[in-house]
Amino acid sequence: MKSKIEHEHQKAFVKYLSLLERQGKIMTFFAVPNGGSRNEREAKNLKLEGVRAGVSDLVVVIKNKVLFIEMKRPPKKLKNGELSTAGISVQESQKEFLKKVSRSDVCKGYIAYGFAQAKEIIEKELL
Repeated sequence: MKSKIEHEHQKAFVKYLSLLERQGKIMTFFAVPNGGSRNEREAKNLKLEGVRAGVSDLVVVIKNKVLFIEMKRPPKKLKNGELSTAGISVQESQKEFLKKVSRSDVCKGYIAYGFAQAKEIIEKELL
């Protein structure tokens, strides 16, 4: 289940992506509603429809690229000023999915720790 902090960062990122889409800088984007709790029957039906564990939270389509972005809460700042992702789990299925899509000629997979990092990823890919 998404943490409230992660949820807020993803909402901010979606707002940013919406702006980029209106400006014509990206083609489109969408969220993949894989998470959340479901009853057993609904979970089974979704699996039959193609829902798969590990699929990234967001898909962003740029002219010649498709980005898969797994959102995580931002890292904590340590007393020494360094950032720490300790306690932020990336599931093995998420890592495997990102590896698979990154083998494509047109797809790239990322883990973004918060809005700022997600925005940096997009800005780098738009260059």
